[in-house]
Amino acid sequence: MSTELYPRFSAAEFKRRLAAARALMTAEGVDALVVYGDSGVSRHNHADIHYLSGFLGNRNNYVVVTAAFDPVIFVQSFNHVPNAREASAIRTEWGGVSSATTIANYLNDAGLGKATLGYVGDVPVQSYLAWQRLLGGWQFKDVTRAFRRLRLVKSGEEIDWLKKGAALTDAALQSLIDQVKPGMREYELGAIVESTALHGGGLPHLCYLSSGAQTGVGACVPRQNLSNRVIERGDVINTEISVSHWGYSGQMHRPIFVGTPPGDLYRKLWDTTYEAYERCVQALRAGATSDDVLDAGDVIAERGYTINDGFLHGFGIGLLPPSIGTRESTGRRGEPGPKFTFEENMCVVVQPNVVTHDERAGLQLGNLFRITRDGAECLHNLPLQYYITD
Repeated sequence: MSTELYPRFSAAEFKRRLAAARALMTAEGVDALVVYGDSGVSRHNHADIHYLSGFLGNRNNYVVVTAAFDPVIFVQSFNHVPNAREASAIRTEWGGVSSATTIANYLNDAGLGKATLGYVGDVPVQSYLAWQRLLGGWQFKDVTRAFRRLRLVKSGEEIDWLKKGAALTDAALQSLIDQVKPGMREYELGAIVESTALHGGGLPHLCYLSSGAQTGVGACVPRQNLSNRVIERGDVINTEISVSHWGYSGQMHRPIFVGTPPGDLYRKLWDTTYEAYERCVQALRAGATSDDVLDAGDVIAERGYTINDGFLHGFGIGLLPPSIGTRESTGRRGEPGPKFTFEENMCVVVQPNVVTHDERAGLQLGNLFRITRDGAECLHNLPLQYYITD
């Protein structure tokens, strides 16, 4: 098995994760753990699979964990199996014509009898129905939330990988700042980001950005699909950039003003965005709660603005709890989530996206942080400012 083609965590790290998964199985009363992943969001929907195997795959793949046998990953596409064996740290097999059927046969052959299957992720209904048909007498339990709880507190190795992802993200956004100019189209800006990521040995994860004039109706939040719009002098560009080190990404937001500084409206938006960001960062520490984050975000409504995106979310690898807005925004869109207490070595993105209520204008500022015993460590090095191009 190659240890050089792709980054890989240590054997001790994977042993720790497997022990945690098996402890979860005992706590949840399940005899087999089946973890699902697909290739969505630049393969980061494989986060749960990656946690146990180290593999970032395409298509629909599964990891199966039992108490008595070593974990195994079943790879759906036959031609993907050789590469999966190169990258995976666990036993790797083809999933057959139907991975769900293959998994059911595997569990029956394991002699577990009438047991309980705990599943993780958005398992396709076809797989679930196949298990109901083929695993007679079994019970089925969704343990997704409990499993993802295992991924919230990061190990030292994971923090190191996130720092590498943050450095790759810094480089990609700096390249964009350096190269953007009037006459380019939005999708060309995406090419700059992804090219820098790949040249640095990283994997593109997110390149959300939007451009618009400061006057009239602009773009209040980064677009998930890059448009044909031509960049013009006087534009403001909002960004949400993530580049990963084999799945472990940074995440950063910086506004870019093309050729001219922010006018009165955007200066007010910037001042509010910066203050909300600083208040949130100052509130973060082990033992802080979601209420502390909500308190920090109150300044946005006090200044007469709202948010379109979330205010803070867990991160690495992929999205994780918590997902926290502001009191004003959750009041409009629904009740806030359950109360959350931060722990040391959790990682979060602070990302206030301050917009006008008519959505004609907005700015976003953000960085990835590690929660420490008495504060929060920013994993990025790009200066905390808005940028004005030449």
